[in-house]
Amino acid sequence: MSHAPSANARHVLITGASRGLGRALALAFASGGATIGIHFAHDAAAAGETSAAVRRAGAAVYMVQADFTARAAIDAVAEAVRGTHLPLDVLVLNAGVAITAPLVATSEADWDTTMAVNYRAPMLLLDALEECLRRGSHVLAVGSLVGVRGAPGLAAYAASKGALLGFVRDAAARMGGLGICVNGVLPGLLRTGMMHAVPEAQFDALSAENVLGRPNSCEEIARAVTLIASMNAVSGQMFALDSRLHPDGRLVAAKES
Repeated sequence: MSHAPSANARHVLITGASRGLGRALALAFASGGATIGIHFAHDAAAAGETSAAVRRAGAAVYMVQADFTARAAIDAVAEAVRGTHLPLDVLVLNAGVAITAPLVATSEADWDTTMAVNYRAPMLLLDALEECLRRGSHVLAVGSLVGVRGAPGLAAYAASKGALLGFVRDAAARMGGLGICVNGVLPGLLRTGMMHAVPEAQFDALSAENVLGRPNSCEEIARAVTLIASMNAVSGQMFALDSRLHPDGRLVAAKES
């Protein structure tokens, strides 16, 4: 494995990059000399808008459509990455779904969909792309504090994000000898499509749990992710990127994050 190139020349793949946090991540990594892979599941128009913005920022871009509820989706993404004939310097596992239902009302199909997208896909995708990574590469998984503490009505989502925490630690231990960093981020509350069903008043109340009185923005989270992807002596960590605390100083998870 060769050493990673300069930050501006990196090859970065972001799953779930058509809008929201994924789009902010793509733009944060975009610069002259970079190559950005934009994965999307269904919304080709939104993915096209992200790709156009990345090009305007001076980076090369390619798009790949894949529905992670299907096993063949992993092969499609891996083929697109290999097709660039470039090593993969940063893999951001951002794609996710949240299906709201009480535990006893969560259908088997909803469990399968949530686990397939939020946990199985990152696991299989890393396995499929390991040969494209090299010493100095970074893998970053987007988790949730709900995966640490749970939340009413989000049983499947909490289980999938909790499993992702274990995935980060296991992958970091396995890939550390290869010089590959694996970390996770817990963005906290973001006003993205996943939160569209939350009323404004409830979102404001949840935001108030932050000691700074507000949640982060997608752009702030994306900047933090690019910073983590520049630290070559940090791996196996989960970075909480908001300011929610228990009274005793421990992190607190809001009901939606």
